[in-house]
Amino acid sequence: MFIYVVSSDSVMAKPKRFDVVVIGTGSVMETVELMLRDNPKLRVAVIDKDTPGGICLTRGCIPSKILLYSADLVRLIEGASEFGLDVKIEGVRFEHIMNRMRSMIGSEINAIREGLSKSPNIRFYNQPAEFVEPYVLRVGGELITSDMIFLGAGSKPHIPQIAGLDEAGYLTSDSVLELKSKPDSLIIVGGGYIAAEYAHFFSAMGTDVTIVGRNPRLLPDEEPEVSALAARMLSKHLKVVTNTEVFRVERLNPRRKRVYARDRSTGAERVFEAAEVLIAAGRAPTTDILHPERSGVEVDSQGWIRVNEFLQTTQRNIWALGDATGGYMF
Repeated sequence: MFIYVVSSDSVMAKPKRFDVVVIGTGSVMETVELMLRDNPKLRVAVIDKDTPGGICLTRGCIPSKILLYSADLVRLIEGASEFGLDVKIEGVRFEHIMNRMRSMIGSEINAIREGLSKSPNIRFYNQPAEFVEPYVLRVGGELITSDMIFLGAGSKPHIPQIAGLDEAGYLTSDSVLELKSKPDSLIIVGGGYIAAEYAHFFSAMGTDVTIVGRNPRLLPDEEPEVSALAARMLSKHLKVVTNTEVFRVERLNPRRKRVYARDRSTGAERVFEAAEVLIAAGRAPTTDILHPERSGVEVDSQGWIRVNEFLQTTQRNIWALGDATGGYMF
């Protein structure tokens, strides 16, 4: 039996027990769906501190692909003359493109929220959670427990330590989805797939884009031939700078920022200016909020949850999946 102090006025409470506790509402919910299909009487606690639906739906692959489709159409129409078609783009309605994306994503989020709220077997907690000890979590002012826990806590944008960045202000792959107007120029710090995707999107929208990546080549996790091809294709519409590390950012005025960078081979300094800076330097874990170590769940040196080939953590009957493990999902 567990007895805990859950508030400053010394109110005592016993943890509420569930058959399954799930943290996150992304890919982990596929596992929950299968379990409920097999046993409809399971009592499940689903916890998500963010908008339900998971990173892929709410601020990752799906909204970005909706935006990329508009960019693809721009490039397709620009090349239509090659096929004997005399067409041109009269203009780009950036606000309409962004609102279309938000509307499509919003409809899916609302459906998920409704499903979670109306399911008789699911208690949905739309607030942060943290472990207090093995198999016991605090969610708001409530304690809950289960012998079976799935951690699909996701990830967040990695923000490198760059002098002046906080003061100057910046966009991330999360906040860029909230833009109401198109920046006339953009510096993207990073050279991975997120950087490449938004470089393609914004350049097609008419923004003057510069990618500044610290790796010797764009898309370093891809085959060298794929990396070189992507760099050549993007370079037709924007500037790609590699092997260059940003070390300082400053705001010149409300509409202009300056980025200072250094070539990693020669040490030569370069300066770039743009209306906005987008940080696309990878993803970081969110385990600092969850504190899995209090439950005997180990994390690696970067904070990602350690799992084996079966997605089992170092604690019995606790699994982790999705971004929380730090690996690619494909």
